[in-house]
Amino acid sequence: MFQRLALALVVALLPATLRADETVLATQKKLAGLGFYKGEADGQTGSQTSAAIRRYQIAERLKVTGELNRQTLDQLGIKGSTPAPAYVAIADIFKGGPYISSGPEKQVAVILQAQKKLKLLKYYNGTEDGVPNPGLVSALKAWQKSAGFRQTGRFDEASLKGLDLMPK
Repeated sequence: MFQRLALALVVALLPATLRADETVLATQKKLAGLGFYKGEADGQTGSQTSAAIRRYQIAERLKVTGELNRQTLDQLGIKGSTPAPAYVAIADIFKGGPYISSGPEKQVAVILQAQKKLKLLKYYNGTEDGVPNPGLVSALKAWQKSAGFRQTGRFDEASLKGLDLMPK
């Protein structure tokens, strides 16, 4: 059931992602020209692109999300569709941690709890939906740094203990 849902989500988002790649590429080029982006302009939304978008949003006093939204695209003067939100594979965020072999229901519940805790701690400002995304990974890395942990962006044992999310 979960695999069918994931496949349906990928298929549904594919056309928007293909169109959005042009928008992401234009954004990367524009942000590079403005000095906010130092990575390769490849049309893929990754951590460098998200960080550049956040820096730009801060500098322009926009809502800081790290994701392309209509407000940010308009401010950059880029016409195009807003990309579908980028997602992080569940297996990637749990790699090396105690929940890696848990079922997807448990993993989604842990992600949701982490989103809520990181939001309360003012590290995460995305949606609380149980879906891993680049904003969650960035928030987790920022929290890991402030807590003195290795900045993996994953739910490893130390981070789960620090966030009080270890299995009982």
